[in-house]
Amino acid sequence: MKLLTKTSIAGIEINNRIVRSATAGFMAEKGYVSDRVTDVYRDLAKGQVGLIIFEDTNVGEIDVAPHHLMINTDSHISGLKDIVDIIHLNNSKTIIQLSHSGSFFKNDKTIDSSDNFDETILDEKSIKKIVKLFAQGALRAQKAGFDGVQIHCAHGYFLTKFLSPFFNKRKDKYGGSTENRSRIIVEILNEIKSVCGSQYPVIMKLSSSDFMKEDNTTDITEGVKIAKIMEEAGIDAIEVSGGVFYGEYSCARTKIFKQEDEAYHLENALEIAKEVSVPLILVGGMRSPELINKVLNNYPQIVAVSLSRPLLSEPDLVKKWSQGDTKKARCVSCNKCFNPTGAKCIMN
Repeated sequence: MKLLTKTSIAGIEINNRIVRSATAGFMAEKGYVSDRVTDVYRDLAKGQVGLIIFEDTNVGEIDVAPHHLMINTDSHISGLKDIVDIIHLNNSKTIIQLSHSGSFFKNDKTIDSSDNFDETILDEKSIKKIVKLFAQGALRAQKAGFDGVQIHCAHGYFLTKFLSPFFNKRKDKYGGSTENRSRIIVEILNEIKSVCGSQYPVIMKLSSSDFMKEDNTTDITEGVKIAKIMEEAGIDAIEVSGGVFYGEYSCARTKIFKQEDEAYHLENALEIAKEVSVPLILVGGMRSPELINKVLNNYPQIVAVSLSRPLLSEPDLVKKWSQGDTKKARCVSCNKCFNPTGAKCIMN
């Protein structure tokens, strides 16, 4: 099966083409790694997942959610390194998703990209500070041994709203055109490469479309423009996603019962592939090894596929497939795994 063949993503050599997409676990202890967090990643590595993208980890200065992982001080490095070592010992690779929650988790100190919200208005000096927070988080990740980092630009998080013409109403150089709305992410990429080295892999998770009914939102036309800007800036790979929790489709759709319901971001990924040459990772509803192989065989620019909920249900799914099991993942996309006390499949 093509999904079991080796490949390289952003210079990271991996044993198969299955990526564990970043999945909020809500198991941290005051922002730090806990035993529960460690167990999740040990199981994924033992399950032979090729590349494990660590759950979105906050670079911000505010601990906005106590069970959300943080990487805002050097004190977080040790616990993260312990998990990276476990993953590497099991012959998997790992990168960490860096995020800033912005107003995603609301408290009295949350921020956003423009004065379209009640949150603190960001001036350019504050934006520069946030750019450095991402770079400092990346440097800590590098010290912890991560094989690379991912910038979280999807699903309504802070950077997603910078990209969106619906949310971003700024009048300065960070608002208006697609180039201006992408500016903060380009600056984050440049700053990470500056502190971690130009060869350190940096990929992004991109909302190719917000799937909102309102006018002037991020759609696939905007998604393609953003991908082209990021390729020119030097991004190493793009994980193509989409949807926000308040849109027509969330980032995790339900009712994936038939094979034709799977790979629901494939069309958008193919539109991006027409315009950029960077490696693409496809996420969104893949359940069947037959379909995954078809995608990988037919579209060579899609070098791997990402799974989230199926690996919550079966962290050993890739191992099963490698041993000749050709059954689709048992995940029924009920979304009951998204539990604020700890993400877990109700079938376990």
